[in-house]
Amino acid sequence: VVVVVVVALRLPWFSVLAILLNCAEPESITMALKQLHADSELMEMMNIQQKGRRRVLLGAYANRLTPVAKDWELSSSDGPQPMRSDLGPKDYLSYAQQWTNQYHVQLLGGCCGITPKHIALLHKELSSSSSSTTTSP
Repeated sequence: VVVVVVVALRLPWFSVLAILLNCAEPESITMALKQLHADSELMEMMNIQQKGRRRVLLGAYANRLTPVAKDWELSSSDGPQPMRSDLGPKDYLSYAQQWTNQYHVQLLGGCCGITPKHIALLHKELSSSSSSTTTSP
C-alpha cells in the first residue's frame, strides 16, 4: 500500500486528493493506517499544506463482514459472507474515534453491513468533537 501511494504522490501529472481505505475489517483498516503513519516520507508528502489544509486526506470505510478464510474460493462458496455480531454502532464508533484521534482520518463512512445507525452515531458523536471530520453514508 505505502509504495503505491508514494509513487502516486510523486507523479507531477497525477493529483492525489485522498487515500481511502474501503471494504475491509476495521482491524485491517487500523493496521493499514498504522503502516501509512509509520512511513515518515509518506506522511511528510501527505501533509504538505495547500490552501491552508492537508494536501492528502485520509478516509476509512470499514465493513461488518466476518473474516474471509485465506483458502476461500468462489467455487466453494455457498452463500454471502456472514455479518459480524460484535460490531454494533458503539463498537464501530470506537474504531472511528481511534482513526480520527490517532491517525487523523478526516473522511468516515461504512461499507458492507455498516448501517444507517452506525453512520448516525458517528455523525452525532464525532461532529460535536471535531469540525474537520466528515461522515458519509
